[in-house]
Amino acid sequence: MSDEHVVETEQRVVPAAQAEQDQQTAYARFVRRQRHDQEVMEKAIAQLASVLDARPGEVPVDGTPLYRAAFAVGAALGIAVKPPARWEDLGRLKDPIEAIARASRFRTRRVLLRGDWWNRDNGPLLAWSADGERPLALLPRTAGGYDCFDPAADERYSVTAEVVSGFGAHATMFYRPLPDTAVKAFDLLRLGMLASRRDMPVVILMAGIVALLGLVTPQATAFLIDHVIPDAQRSLITQVGLALGALALTQALFQLVQNVALLRAETLAESATEAAVWDRLLKLKLTFFRQYAAGELASRMSAIDQIRQLLTGSTVQALLAGVFSLASLVQLFGFNQKMALVALGVAVVSVAVTTLSGALVLRATRAIMQEGGKILGLVVGLIGGVAKIRTAGAESRAFAQWAKTYSGLTGLNFRAQRLQDRLSLFDELLPIASTLILFNGFGLMAKAAAADPGQGAVTAGTFIAFNAAFGSFVAGLTGIGSSVTSLMQVVSLWERAKPILEALPEVGPDKVDPGRLSGRIAFEHVSFRYTPEAPHVLRDVSLALNPGEFVALVGPSGSGKSSLFRLLLGFEEYESGKIALDGQDLRGLDLPAVRRQMGVVLQHGRLMAASIFENIANGALITQDEAWEAARNAGFADDVTAMPMGMHTVVSEGGGNLSGGQRQRLLIARALALKPRILLFDEATSALDSRTQAIVSESLERMNVTRLVIAHRLSTIRQADRIYVLEGGQVVQEGTFEALMAEEGMFSRLMTRQTT
Repeated sequence: MSDEHVVETEQRVVPAAQAEQDQQTAYARFVRRQRHDQEVMEKAIAQLASVLDARPGEVPVDGTPLYRAAFAVGAALGIAVKPPARWEDLGRLKDPIEAIARASRFRTRRVLLRGDWWNRDNGPLLAWSADGERPLALLPRTAGGYDCFDPAADERYSVTAEVVSGFGAHATMFYRPLPDTAVKAFDLLRLGMLASRRDMPVVILMAGIVALLGLVTPQATAFLIDHVIPDAQRSLITQVGLALGALALTQALFQLVQNVALLRAETLAESATEAAVWDRLLKLKLTFFRQYAAGELASRMSAIDQIRQLLTGSTVQALLAGVFSLASLVQLFGFNQKMALVALGVAVVSVAVTTLSGALVLRATRAIMQEGGKILGLVVGLIGGVAKIRTAGAESRAFAQWAKTYSGLTGLNFRAQRLQDRLSLFDELLPIASTLILFNGFGLMAKAAAADPGQGAVTAGTFIAFNAAFGSFVAGLTGIGSSVTSLMQVVSLWERAKPILEALPEVGPDKVDPGRLSGRIAFEHVSFRYTPEAPHVLRDVSLALNPGEFVALVGPSGSGKSSLFRLLLGFEEYESGKIALDGQDLRGLDLPAVRRQMGVVLQHGRLMAASIFENIANGALITQDEAWEAARNAGFADDVTAMPMGMHTVVSEGGGNLSGGQRQRLLIARALALKPRILLFDEATSALDSRTQAIVSESLERMNVTRLVIAHRLSTIRQADRIYVLEGGQVVQEGTFEALMAEEGMFSRLMTRQTT
């Protein structure tokens, strides 16, 4: 067979194989799209059904026992649970529930089942049988206790001390996430109320009972003074006294129940909201974090917890007491309508003063929080840069900058405290002033009755009972005043927290699972800049990587190489063009699912404060043999063997007890451990010698993985299938190492600089 015929045959075979692979990729995309559409339809039908039936959805009859158990727990919490992605390797996860949690976008926590846990409400839990083979859904009952749903046996039974012996020692708790849309204040309040929905009705009921019992005392006092004492009914005095004592004890007991329920509700609401808010923060796009300094962001996060504290605890108690004090106002009209109108006038004045003061406090608080966030950001920055400050001898300037900002904050705090003191003084004077008005009013009524007996005199019992009911009413007004002031602060706190909660998460409901990636990557006319006002960092960039190819990016500093990496990882959003993975637009994919299939090594990557094995595993479930294989592929095995504790050698924070080359090889081993389909290396071998570089290159060739490498040391990319040369954000050259060296251009100039 002639050489021309062989070449012709190869040219026909290659396009045919390429066409077949493209057809398989297109079919896989079609299947995923169909599955996504089916999930959307099922969710829509479930929402329509929930209008008529508010109960949690029925557990699906199909699916693995783990999925059905997780579905039951999620339904009890109001979480939509989805099956894990088909490409997920469950054997690599320390806990298989992680795959379901990722697909459903909620967080989990492992808890220990100890004591008589089944007699306490710990929320819905996912547990396992004692042999670890069967997943179980532990669902709390409304009347107390737990039911256990065993999906493998498809049965449900009560949890008792005898049954518990068949359970494992650990369980998994689910945390309800916030909506994927912009979060409003109601969403946050609703989340806290859902967590404490069993306790808040008890709090409100107890507050109402305490308020109603409080109405008995003025009536009993009037009866005692007007009828019992004048008639010298000593036995009745004793009975009334004992009844009032029992009433006081009953009120105290109801108050205790209210406090316990309120404390429990506050704890549950805190746990739910804090977990959901942190989950939301970790889901935000990376571009969000560039808008705030670390201290400023910490201040805004703390505002959410402050809101929760203000909306629970003593504020709720005072507000409920104030609302139920309206019953005392009704009682006042029953005693004496004229004086009740005076009491109503006092209430109007109190509300007006409180509202005005609250508005002033809101304005002052808003300024304080804004300045407080700035100074916290400044302090964190100064502490983080203390070494640079000392090197520059700028301690005095740093202190002056802090003092200037802090003095402004202190002045605002002083003015706000002065306003708060005046409001507190008003609250203290209100009962005294109202009592003086009350006594003068009854005194005038007594004089009028003496001058005109036909008007009817106010009895001593009525006066004392009115005074007691009036005291309860004024105390309630004072509670409302303090509550309104606290609630006014919530407005400014919400303004601080709103940017975090209204920012959209990185993965929304419209994002689809990418499936198992083959390693095909394409940049098609991509343009990008970091801000709309900034110049373009990348302009009309196109490049392509086929599965298993080794492609390198080179160019001078600032040419856009690292920006390409950031775009491919989904850290930034490109302005125009398209980035495609297996033909799928990156903007429509679930980015965390994409990143889990990539191995990334950055030039300044950091290590965990953990053992070498834990750093290589990076949270995944791998064996010691697999860790050693990754270390060998990274040329790190000999170093680990020479260490006294081998794989169990502890690495300090950031890898300070390792050399630069060892840190780099450990990072490479971590990237290779799970055998990803795509590898991204940003100057990842700059600290390696020629021998180790050769070991890593040989290992990567055997893995047949798609590699995109940023290289400043051009000798490390001689074996690249293709090299793209970037300058000024544009691709100016493309070709193999030998082809680029043979032509005049940026690549040959860079190589000349490194070799001369």
